[in-house]
Amino acid sequence: MASFYRLRNAVKNYVWGSRTALNTLFGVPNPDEQPQAEIWMGAHPAGCSQIEVGANVVSLQDAIAKSPDTVLGERTMEKFAGLPFLLKILAAETALSLQVHPDKRQAEEGYARQGNRAGEDYQDANHKPELVYAITPFMAMNGFRPCQEIVNHFLRLSSPELMPALAEFRHNLNDDGLKDFFVSLMQLSSQEKNHVLRQLDESLQAGGFVHLQEFLIRLQRDYPGDIGILAPLFLHCVTLDPGDAMFLRAGTLHAYVYGTAVEVMACSDNVLRAGLTPKKINLSELVNCTIFSETQEHTLKLIPDVAGDERHYPVPVEDFRFSVMGPCQQKNLEVNSAQILLVLDGVAALRDTGGEEITLHAGQSVFIPALTKVYSLTQTGQSCLVQC
Repeated sequence: MASFYRLRNAVKNYVWGSRTALNTLFGVPNPDEQPQAEIWMGAHPAGCSQIEVGANVVSLQDAIAKSPDTVLGERTMEKFAGLPFLLKILAAETALSLQVHPDKRQAEEGYARQGNRAGEDYQDANHKPELVYAITPFMAMNGFRPCQEIVNHFLRLSSPELMPALAEFRHNLNDDGLKDFFVSLMQLSSQEKNHVLRQLDESLQAGGFVHLQEFLIRLQRDYPGDIGILAPLFLHCVTLDPGDAMFLRAGTLHAYVYGTAVEVMACSDNVLRAGLTPKKINLSELVNCTIFSETQEHTLKLIPDVAGDERHYPVPVEDFRFSVMGPCQQKNLEVNSAQILLVLDGVAALRDTGGEEITLHAGQSVFIPALTKVYSLTQTGQSCLVQC
């Protein structure tokens, strides 16, 4: 078995994707000018990578199944029974849906209710904690604002349709009050929703919500008439600079809005939606899986551990570890479990102890099986490394 396998990765053409970002940044061809939303790197059945084995191409799933202990490592195979993470490049031209990912128990129960088959609500039986690392300035909404701050925003909106629910919330500034207010928003009648959104539009035209205008105006333009337009009033709005990262736990209500980023997550495609989407919304299931609690804005960005040219972003899950490495000359890396290395810019060269070499350019990725043990990395730019 070789030490390095160049990956061929699936491009997902979702409607919210960018027609130019992946081509401009990574040279991904787009002759038909399709919205290219994501590149998947991993072994999830909904978008499994292929690996180059000499002149042949094999699915990564099949390669793992053929020799799981040597490819993944005994510890990883024993704990996860498969490659436990999924790596993506995400390029958003318009916002992704307002969404929540279930925890492990919720995913297992939901998938079982569907007969252990992929369905409208659950695609698999796994949780989906995730990290997002900005390549370009990246707009996102993540976690509930403090309850009083949410109340103040909706008082400023001053929409009669919301006043009864808002009065209840003001008397219950706690997790239960937040949950009840959120459900009331999501269950507005079509006529009530249109009145509230019209009120928001009038407020914006009069110069209101200055600190949220960039988010609100973008959502108005991309999803006219969608109740998710109100999300910046109750979720934190964050613009990550390139190199910034956030972690999103299961149960966290969030939406990515605009920009290009790396995403790494547990190997799952489970998404429950509340708005900013033409896809199915299952409000009761989403509410059941959402953690209704305040989030403090200063806790959202991850603080990396820095060691020389490497930045390690700590996450509170065992499914993946994520590091970004800068320019270096012959840096030795140990392999304790299967790895995927993705080049973000410049050129990277990998070499094992037996002299096998592979050269990668920006946007290219390589799968490194556990049996490789150790290899050297030389690069002119940055790359990210995912392992468990």
